[in-house]
Order: sequence, then C-alpha cells, then structure tokens
Amino acid sequence: MPLTLAPAVPATAPDVPERVAAQVEAEGYCVIADVLTADQAGALVAEVERVEAEHDIAVGANEFEGFHTRRIFNLIAAGEPFRDVVLEPTVLAAVEAILGVDFLLSGTTSMHISPSETPQLLHADDGMVSLPRPHPATMVTTLWALSDFRAENGATHVVPGSHRFPDMPKPGDRHDVAHAEMSAGSVLVLHGSTWHGGGANDTDGSDPSDERYGLSIQFVAGWCRQQQNLMLGTPIDVVATYPPRLQELIGYSMFRNVMGHVNREHPRALLGLDGTPDMVWDKMQR
Repeated sequence: MPLTLAPAVPATAPDVPERVAAQVEAEGYCVIADVLTADQAGALVAEVERVEAEHDIAVGANEFEGFHTRRIFNLIAAGEPFRDVVLEPTVLAAVEAILGVDFLLSGTTSMHISPSETPQLLHADDGMVSLPRPHPATMVTTLWALSDFRAENGATHVVPGSHRFPDMPKPGDRHDVAHAEMSAGSVLVLHGSTWHGGGANDTDGSDPSDERYGLSIQFVAGWCRQQQNLMLGTPIDVVATYPPRLQELIGYSMFRNVMGHVNREHPRALLGLDGTPDMVWDKMQR
C-alpha cells in the first residue's frame, strides 16, 4: 500500500512559510495547495506545448529522463509566464524560510510525462553535494502541478523522512513511497535530500488528463553552485529585460556581500546598473 502524504498547506494560510519550513524539516516535503488557479495552470500547459512544438522537443534518451517524457531546460528563457512563476511570492517566501536569504535559482525545467512512461529511479536532487548525509537543506526543489497529478498518470513518488537517511537510494531496492497526488496549481516542496522520482504513467492516453504536465523549479543556498548555468545560458540583453528579483535569482547578486562579486563590483554592473557593492570587507574591523 502506498504511504499517505500529510495534508496540504493552503496557499492562503497566513503562516505558509513557517508551516512549510517546519514540515520540510520534519518530513522532507510539503504540499502547498492552490498556489495557481486552474486557469493559470492551464495557460502554462499551453505555453509548454508551444515551446515543445517550436523547438521540436524530443522525449528522453535514457531511463532516468524517461523514454516517454519531454523536458525543457532553462525554461525562463522561453517566455515571460515562466518567469512569473519563479517569482510567485508565497513559494519564494517558503524557500527563504528553508534556505535563508540570498538563495539562488538553480534550474527551471518542464516535465511532460506521457502514457507508457515507467517510474523514474528514486533519487535526491542534492546527490552531487559532497556533504555527509543527513545535512541541512542546501537545495529546495519545487514541483508544480500544471495538470492534476494522479497516481495513474505519474504523480511524483516521495519517500517521507528520507532526507534524514544516511545513504542514497540504490537502484533495484524497493521502498515504500507516497504518491504526491495534487490538483493543478498545487506545489510540492522538497528538501534537496529527499528521495523522490516521477511515477509511472499507466494510462492509455484516451483522455487529455492522461498527459502529466509539471514544472521543476529548483533553488540553492547562495553559496552553492547552480545545476543549470543560467547566467551563461541566457543572453545578457535578455537578462536585462528580466525583473530585478529574477536577475538576482539567476546569479546577478551577491551572497553576504562577498560571494559572487566581479572585480569588486556587483554583478548587476554587467547589466549597466549600479555596480558599487557594500562589500563585507568594508565592515570588518579589529
């Protein structure tokens, strides 16, 4: 029998950041219900389909990425609606409650799981972080349901409490999982060490809802390396059109007034903006 997820936190609750941070610390995950309306989620599905068609996005070429799954990377470069999602204030506040200030955007990816897809191998998104497990969160993954996530169409599998396990999952081992079933517009927030994976899509494709659309928006602590190199992957003239908060999130920012500077200038100087930082060194006194 699949495990059962804890009840979702309503996006309208007054204490969302605190509740999400507490549950992620305790269980390794938390669902925030109804961050987007159904219409907003549907509009993003249409945007994903547009980009897939324009760029002829192919299905994956290995078992991990899936042979019936399409992924679009650096999604914020594909259109303004995706940038708006990254800046959604309720989710950003929850991420800050977990990672602290000056965190960075690590990646934006769409995941379109079609019928006949097999379950993804369980994994932890911070598996490349060379710190002994368990450790405090250095990464937060937010998985956005753009269509209803159901057990039969590939709802994400989660192993509650696995962020506290001392080891990573081994291929072939069996584990009890919870199916993160969510309505379109809800968001699953994961500690980077939590074991999870896309579920199998066992539907027959006879209904449009059999196609599972989701977004993975990942964040890291300000001192960590991002998974997707968003600064090099986005032309600087395009970055110049981004809202200031998004510019900061992709790397045109500094962590604790020192990490990330460019020849003692703030990275935003590359965008033609004020580049005189308040360096930490200026505040150090005997």
